[in-house]
Amino acid sequence: MSSPTTSRRPSRRLLALVGAGVVVVLAAVALFLTTRDGGRDDAAATSTATVPGDPVSSEPAPTNPPTPEPSGPTADATDLPPTLSAVGLTDPAAVGDGVTGRLVSIEAVQGSGEGIGNIDGPSLLVTVELTNGTDAPVSFDAVAAEAYTGADLTPATLLDDPQANPLRGTVDPGDSVTGSYVFYVPESDRGDVTIQVGYQAGAPYLVWRGAVS
Repeated sequence: MSSPTTSRRPSRRLLALVGAGVVVVLAAVALFLTTRDGGRDDAAATSTATVPGDPVSSEPAPTNPPTPEPSGPTADATDLPPTLSAVGLTDPAAVGDGVTGRLVSIEAVQGSGEGIGNIDGPSLLVTVELTNGTDAPVSFDAVAAEAYTGADLTPATLLDDPQANPLRGTVDPGDSVTGSYVFYVPESDRGDVTIQVGYQAGAPYLVWRGAVS
């Protein structure tokens, strides 16, 4: 007579080993997941940290050079040169620094203006002589000549006429230079004519005034 077969239960030791194995596997999986996610975070942080921003130049900002101080006398740009007292049309005039002038002649001519703003008509051809009475050469390349009529000094138009030959050139001490200018002046306005000549910027104007016949 055979004895009944009995099933054997796993021993407690075997169960403990299996449980420990499961714990190890779970721990390994958790470690793997943690390491992978941490690597992604580190990579993102590194990527963010290395994104270049606006470049910052190490060179100092350029500065404007200092404005040099003027080496000579200065004057307000709105200041007009002084005007000397008028002398007769046939009298000599003196600037006061050695330069003198005179009107060689005033002739009635038919003006022929050329260019924009010029007109044709009765005019005066004024010839001026300037003398360098200083002890150094003087440039007359920047001479300004003007004419006015009447007591209210109405400006007369300076014509770009072929008959004109403006003053120019550098004159040695004791020498003179002559130039001529054409101004549009109707015959009815010639009873009171004023001629002004400035030989350089800032110099007083030589002034002649009188009736032109």
